[in-house]
Amino acid sequence: MPRPTPRNAIAALFTGILLVAIFATMVIWFRSDLRTEIHQTILERDAAVLYPMALQQVMESEEEKPGNPSAPMTALLGSARQKGMIAVAVFDRDGNTIGAVPSNQLFVELPTDDYLRLARGLPITRFHPSFPLDQYFAGVSPSQRQAPVLEVLLPLPGVGNAVMRGFVRYYIDARPIARELSLIDGRINRQTAVILLMGATLIAIVLSAASFSIQRAQRLAAERNERLARANFELTLAAKASAVGQLASHLIHGLQGSVQGLQAAVADGNGSSPSPAWEAVAGYAERLQTIIHETVALLSDAGAGASYELTGKELAATIRERNLAAADEKGVRLEVDQGFPATIDSHRGSVLCLIANNLVQNAVTATERGRRVGVSVVDTGQAIIISVQDEGAGIPDSMRPHLFKPGKSTRPDGSGLGLAISQLLARQIGAQVSLVSTGPSGTAFRVTLPKQPLSHSG
Repeated sequence: MPRPTPRNAIAALFTGILLVAIFATMVIWFRSDLRTEIHQTILERDAAVLYPMALQQVMESEEEKPGNPSAPMTALLGSARQKGMIAVAVFDRDGNTIGAVPSNQLFVELPTDDYLRLARGLPITRFHPSFPLDQYFAGVSPSQRQAPVLEVLLPLPGVGNAVMRGFVRYYIDARPIARELSLIDGRINRQTAVILLMGATLIAIVLSAASFSIQRAQRLAAERNERLARANFELTLAAKASAVGQLASHLIHGLQGSVQGLQAAVADGNGSSPSPAWEAVAGYAERLQTIIHETVALLSDAGAGASYELTGKELAATIRERNLAAADEKGVRLEVDQGFPATIDSHRGSVLCLIANNLVQNAVTATERGRRVGVSVVDTGQAIIISVQDEGAGIPDSMRPHLFKPGKSTRPDGSGLGLAISQLLARQIGAQVSLVSTGPSGTAFRVTLPKQPLSHSG
């Protein structure tokens, strides 16, 4: 399975951070707007309550004292006795101070900006979380120098809103409002944190799913490319094997006459008392002639389409006969079981022999003198299995992924073609060559051929 490269991981991480940052910015921006709107609504609530009360006080005062123009405005100073009211100041239509309660207010005046806005009939509401009481009132104790205060300024229009009567300013104890705003801010902050956490989690899940889908697509593409490359390699190898087979057929037919001549020469040179060297040469020539006959027979059968039946016992005996001499020469004990009574067609049986011979030769080469190579030929009912077990030093870890690839061999003088060609030959008859186990105590290979079609002797 392909792993994500550092560049892809960094890109995915950067994308996730960027998305989370954008999402967090939008959430915080909406949170700020929502907080401001809620604060403004709560603060304007008191102004909305005070405005009709102030107008009612002015109208009642006009009815009681119709000849005194300042009396309606000074009547508003009585609002200072209401619970939570800190101070009240009244101004005429020109912004001049008419009166203020309590009397210890230091500076009672209407700023120009506030006057211009009030003159247009617009009320003003301000929240001061830390209002400096000692700067506006005389005789304030040091422990009460600052407190939350709500400042409300109201315009008071005359009859028919044609003439402005004046303006009033209230300083209200805002500690309850501060607590309310603090509770609202806490809820907004908690909800914002939950939304940020959920959004970041969803973004992480979506990015992880997208990354997994991309990796899966890359893995599938890599597997398909690998299968395509292997198919191309096997087609090339098959073409080469076919060409090599044709060439081998010509060479073997050419060698057959030469070996027969060699046998005749050896027979003539032996005389009546042959030496051990001549006997060895004669044995090698006879063995070479036998191998040539077998190969020619296989090539002839494959070319002519000839087919006959081989039992499992004959298959095991053939494997033993073809490899016993090499094992004896190496000093390795070769043990082949008796096989099974079921039969197999000669074509697949011959190919199985070629594959088994290659595996046995590799096992003999890997096994030290005095040790054992075991071969079993088993009929499981569903498949024919040929197992080859040696007592060599095992296959290195670095070589195991490349066992069936040409050019990779555990022997310094090996070409790596043996196992690759064996696997290719196995696939031609529907079989499979696999590594069963390997380690310091030895290596085991297995050839599995499904039983289709197979028959049993009566």
